[in-house]
Amino acid sequence: MFATFQYFMAGNSARFFFILSGEHPTLPLAELKAILHAYAIEHKIVGSFYKLIEMEADRAKLESIASRGAYVDEMGEEILHTEDNLESIKREVEFANLEPFLSSEDSFNIRMLRFGGVSKELSRVHLEGYLGKLLAEKTGAKVDLRSPKKPFRGILAGSLFHLGLIMHQRPKGSIHRRRPRKRAVFHPSTMPPKIARCLVNLSEAKDGETFLDPFCGVGGIAIEASLLGCNVVGVDALSRMVRSARRNLAHFGLESYGLVRGDARNIPLRRVDAIATDPPYGTGASTLKSTTKDILASFLPQAKMILSPGGKVVFASPLGTDAMGLAESQGFKVHDRHELYVHRSLTREILVLGAN
Repeated sequence: MFATFQYFMAGNSARFFFILSGEHPTLPLAELKAILHAYAIEHKIVGSFYKLIEMEADRAKLESIASRGAYVDEMGEEILHTEDNLESIKREVEFANLEPFLSSEDSFNIRMLRFGGVSKELSRVHLEGYLGKLLAEKTGAKVDLRSPKKPFRGILAGSLFHLGLIMHQRPKGSIHRRRPRKRAVFHPSTMPPKIARCLVNLSEAKDGETFLDPFCGVGGIAIEASLLGCNVVGVDALSRMVRSARRNLAHFGLESYGLVRGDARNIPLRRVDAIATDPPYGTGASTLKSTTKDILASFLPQAKMILSPGGKVVFASPLGTDAMGLAESQGFKVHDRHELYVHRSLTREILVLGAN
């Protein structure tokens, strides 16, 4: 017999669900944890299944960071979870205290998700109608399938059914509108916006802090850091790249703290709070006749010199560059590592570094 759970809120503390992107096996959860750590949000992960993460934390603090994640598709407050059968679901919904979530003045709908091919005997469409009827009868609220005031989420994951109120969803098309070919200046080597934002978040950069991309190119990472409220400094060895980065930020109505032509081996800054970058590999991006390994060996000592205490450096490099060995030889501690397949001839290695 599985346990069933109701959540009664004490102050702002409650239980929440996150639905993460399934595009990568490790980056989505690592990014979420980095955001929580950056903002010192006390939390406890109490469950996970495929793309579903359940967490106990402070409501107000989670609301403030929900939109930051590149790989956070949805977040909400969990009301209950129970066994994945109609008898248990009906019993727990009838027992649940729904007053904090839904009143007779509200309109609502409920949409189901199923993760991992579980509970196949339960039809998602049937459950949506069944739950809609239960909630309407209990609260007097009206079902509105098109534009509800309160959107609810039902999730079948593992052997459990979860019910929650959606608090944040990624706006449709928001990532697509920022893809490289939608910008004022396109360059084939620039990172897609989702990966670029993830790198910024892995660096634990917060709004109002000084963020550096020392190989800024046409500004892909700078755009994401600016949208997150950072004071962005971008450096590139080529003047045309700096000009292109300015145009691309302006295209999205953004301003940088400073975009300058410069050398990542001699960065014209005294102190930055976070660094995230994608150094040139020589595959569509100019390395100015240096190898990626030589570029990193010259850049990392500079990064360590200007990084604020407790700050992070995040960078991507081709697998096989011995990036981890280079970082450790320069006195960095490797906090995290991820591999990101790009195409047959390129797999990126993403490292998250902190000074020892």
